[in-house]
Amino acid sequence: MLRLVAILVSIGLVGMTQGLIVPLLSFILEQREVSAVFNGISTTALFFGVIVASPFIELVVRKYGAKRTILYSTGLAIIMTLAFPIWDNLYAWIVFRVILGIALSGIFVSTEIWLNTILTANNRGRMFAFYGLAIAIGLMIGPLGINLLSISLWAPFLVSAICYVIPMLITIRIPDEDSWLAEAEEEEGSGVKRWWRIFWLAPFAMLASLVYGYLDGALIGQFPIYGSRLDMLPATISLTLSVFVFGSIVFQFPLGWLSDLWGRRQTLLLAAVIGMVGFLLLPLAQNNTWMLMTMFFLVGGALGSFYSLGLAYLGDLLHGNNLTTGNVLYTMLYGVGSIMGPSFTGAAIQYLGKEWFAWSIAAMLLIYAGYGLFHSQSIKSKSSSFTTTGN
Repeated sequence: MLRLVAILVSIGLVGMTQGLIVPLLSFILEQREVSAVFNGISTTALFFGVIVASPFIELVVRKYGAKRTILYSTGLAIIMTLAFPIWDNLYAWIVFRVILGIALSGIFVSTEIWLNTILTANNRGRMFAFYGLAIAIGLMIGPLGINLLSISLWAPFLVSAICYVIPMLITIRIPDEDSWLAEAEEEEGSGVKRWWRIFWLAPFAMLASLVYGYLDGALIGQFPIYGSRLDMLPATISLTLSVFVFGSIVFQFPLGWLSDLWGRRQTLLLAAVIGMVGFLLLPLAQNNTWMLMTMFFLVGGALGSFYSLGLAYLGDLLHGNNLTTGNVLYTMLYGVGSIMGPSFTGAAIQYLGKEWFAWSIAAMLLIYAGYGLFHSQSIKSKSSSFTTTGN
């Protein structure tokens, strides 16, 4: 039980850090009149760190165990969080974001690997619902820290760093016998070739991570800019982001239950379509704060479970070392999406208008849903062909 608490608190703190640091720095740079394009590009630095580190975390976990990897990564996250106010420089912040991304990647991948080693097919869905809930709660609490800027530049960073001490104290007390991975078996292919093979074993599940990363990066990286251009106050911006995450918390377990009953692929498709319609209509509500918050609650409810649903679906389709490598690839795709999100939406806001913040997200969801429908038909066609041949 203590082990599960440590994993959930650790990943919740990752969510809180992303929910605070990314929009906080975006808001600070927007107030300093840094361009939306450069702001978006600098936001991607954290997720670049996630991508760079992810392929190596599996090796670190094999050598040091998941417990030690979590502890080392958390310590690095504390140091880098405090580095921002110590050296208040635009270009230094980009470097700090990359290193912080490496630290968060260590927590992401090692907690997912550790969790998968202790779960069974019977409880994976429920446990990953808790995992998604922990991330969602962290993301909801994080943006509220923007309000601490009224105290000082140091305040939000210091509070975030102190919070990291909590999972460290819990994790230290846990025996690490079951946090080690078995030796990898020799398999056909290696490196990129092996990742490519594993991706195509579960492409729709994998792409859920990419889409969620795009959504997450766009929201926490560019919504503060979008909100500023709607003349929203910092408190309203952070509250609106928290309303989105609150929606995901409310619908986390209903969607998890629906995926168990109806199937994860169908649930992901339904959520994508609802989210796409919501973001298409979002600009109609942008001049009314309460309507905007209502829309964010609804799309948050539909899309907030994307990461955990995709992760559970991945666990249904992959096993053994394939699942371990699949977890790494899943995190990498989240990082790729998180770079695409703020970059594309930042450029869209700058050159096409603020409404394209929402419409670019809707376009990504349309592509995902379209691929899901196409892939479903492809699977049915192959199944039908196989049955006909068998007869």
